[in-house]
Amino acid sequence: MAPQFPSIQSFFEKEIPVKKDRIHASDLQIDINDGFSEEEVQAALYPTLHRWNPRNDYEDSYISSLVPGPGRRALQGRVVNFYQQQTLSKKPQAAKGCLKVVIKDDTGTLMVRLWYAKVDYKLRLGQLVSVWTPHISTSDLGSLSLQCASLVTSIFPERDSSCYFMVQDNSDTGTLCKTPLGCVDGKKLESLMTLKSFVEGGHEVDNGKILVCVKSIGGRKKLTDKKGNPIEKVDVNVFDDTSQATLTLWNHVTDSAASWRPSHTILLITSAAFRDGGKPGISMTSTTQVEVDPDMRDAEWLRVFAQRMTKKEHVNQPFPENVFDIEAATTAQNRILFNIADIDEFVRAFQSGSHPLFYYPEAPLRGTTETYTGYLNVLIGILLDETGSLAGGKLIWSTRACEQLLGRTAAQLVGSSAHALKYLEQRMLFLRVTLLFGWTAEVGRLVVLGVSM
Repeated sequence: MAPQFPSIQSFFEKEIPVKKDRIHASDLQIDINDGFSEEEVQAALYPTLHRWNPRNDYEDSYISSLVPGPGRRALQGRVVNFYQQQTLSKKPQAAKGCLKVVIKDDTGTLMVRLWYAKVDYKLRLGQLVSVWTPHISTSDLGSLSLQCASLVTSIFPERDSSCYFMVQDNSDTGTLCKTPLGCVDGKKLESLMTLKSFVEGGHEVDNGKILVCVKSIGGRKKLTDKKGNPIEKVDVNVFDDTSQATLTLWNHVTDSAASWRPSHTILLITSAAFRDGGKPGISMTSTTQVEVDPDMRDAEWLRVFAQRMTKKEHVNQPFPENVFDIEAATTAQNRILFNIADIDEFVRAFQSGSHPLFYYPEAPLRGTTETYTGYLNVLIGILLDETGSLAGGKLIWSTRACEQLLGRTAAQLVGSSAHALKYLEQRMLFLRVTLLFGWTAEVGRLVVLGVSM
């Protein structure tokens, strides 16, 4: 009888039928970990998103120097507007959407069509971004969405290794690309108006600008549009020294408000949309530009004004002692004559503003023999010259300056009759005086050290 050889099936274990819904890796004791993390897998599948090594050199450029056509350019700018455009293609390699991002540096603006498939770009207004692109083209002048930028570049970093888009959150020092276009020291920014002027008709001006400060930030609200699609919005209350309004942010732009600080963050808004529903409201369109904390004097002044509004003012701020050398200022050989406009320019340059001010001497209380160590507030009306004016109560008067102005001491003033006080009031009306003043950032107000007539 021929020898029996084992069949090939005998070398394998017999399979045990198990229901699919009961199979678990822990039950079969199979190690399904291949040693690679999810981040490493994604880095292998999309290398340009994790470590981009350009194969060619890119020329560092300002936006104003860009010209339409091919050319490898690298540029930086800050996000001043962005919105999303969905695509309907279901192909695996097709883009899932496109972010239209308007970036601005100190020289111009550029529209970036940022196509994406898997990457979720966390953009916010005011972010510093870097763009590497191999081509620049002109915008379609007939499109309203591109009127805010004359040049366009279209990039798809996930599919094209010759382009890249990077958000510079870790390396942003807060100083680059902060100057508004056309801003020159000492000159008013073109088309800049107060919030009150904007509400009363200034919103109809082309490229009208308003400079506002964030007052408060509301919560995120989830709504549905007319088509039933979910949308989100955040209401931000803003103000300046003339009025206040509500800035409404929609969808992806709502994340920008998370980093804003009330009474500190300044917004320069160009071409904002206006609505009047009882309370003035403004919103963003495709042509709106929002610059966060712009580098300009008016922004610094508004920030100081906003922070001062949050502080509880001392009703009777005393005269700052041991701050000014009054004798040296009075007897100095060289003394410069300033007008109110010169003082205003000087104070704004040092990020200051005006405060309500009073005069506080010691005086005996009339009708008693005790000494009243309180404050006598001598409120001066409007002071003006050929260049400007100071509203009533905007100065701190020293005891010496007050006596020189009134011609009597505080004790004599308290003991004067009503007729004498009325005469003194009429005498001071339209009286021309020369004030010896001092100013420091610590005090924040003009201090009158002496008066001459």
